[in-house]
Amino acid sequence: MVEVTRDLPRSADGLAMDWIEVPFGPVFPGLPGGLKLTLTLDGDGVTEGRARTLVGMANGDDGNGQLKAETFVERLASATPLAPVSYRLLACLAIERAAGVEDDPATARARAGALERERIASHLGWLAQSGRQLGFAWLTDRASTLQLGIQNASQEKLIELEPALQALANRLGRTPLLKARLKGTGVLPAGSSGLRGPVAVAADEAGDAWARLWQRLAESTASLDVIKSTGELGLPALRNIGHASGIGEATVETPRGLAQLNLKLEHGRVKSYKLDTACSHHIGLVAELVEGRELGDALVAVGSLDLSPWEVLS
Repeated sequence: MVEVTRDLPRSADGLAMDWIEVPFGPVFPGLPGGLKLTLTLDGDGVTEGRARTLVGMANGDDGNGQLKAETFVERLASATPLAPVSYRLLACLAIERAAGVEDDPATARARAGALERERIASHLGWLAQSGRQLGFAWLTDRASTLQLGIQNASQEKLIELEPALQALANRLGRTPLLKARLKGTGVLPAGSSGLRGPVAVAADEAGDAWARLWQRLAESTASLDVIKSTGELGLPALRNIGHASGIGEATVETPRGLAQLNLKLEHGRVKSYKLDTACSHHIGLVAELVEGRELGDALVAVGSLDLSPWEVLS
């Protein structure tokens, strides 16, 4: 027996065990489609893990330097299906600044309202996904129903839905099993860098999955307050830039954190660009987040990051 187990890796308790590498995704309950999570298991414990995207965006030149500005906006929005409004706005702002187009307050307010509506819908989508992962069917049903109602709602309709959003938050606060499952799970290692959005703000609190949940709920409430003051919402559309040339830079606080776009415009066409996204940084947290955890806790921790595989640069 000693000879058989001599070269096997040792578990934390000193036992010699076969370690197996197990893939989760690209389709797995509680994780976003397109994300491949690979965990090395020692029994039901995780010894190491890594995550990668199968649907990530390319970064840099468009390939031939002949991409029309309008086409670039549409392409960036369609490449990020979990936050199309955010990236449409990001592209519009960068191109308009490169062209020297002055800001218009009314347009900015309408765009801000659409962005905050998407933030609420995105956070509800994450809640529905979390409910599916944790086995809370009522949470999945209620969050997904609200998400569908909010995605294309007018300002008036969004204000009408405020009591339903508050009722959901109250129900979450009165669910001790949910708190017991998330509190203390997914605590980020000390000194974690590159944090953005809800993950960064929650790190200043407990830094666990429970704190990230409540940060997203707080952001949803704040987004509704912004929507109340913006007037009617309007999807971002590129303003007239003619055949302008220049260099532009823009940042947008997407539902998952800050995204930045730098681009070069030549005669109304995007010559080159450089994109930076929150999820490109957050995906690197997975390895330290899962190491040494029980399998169930590791999956919940990864899910709490709300990674969008489409927003990871490949």
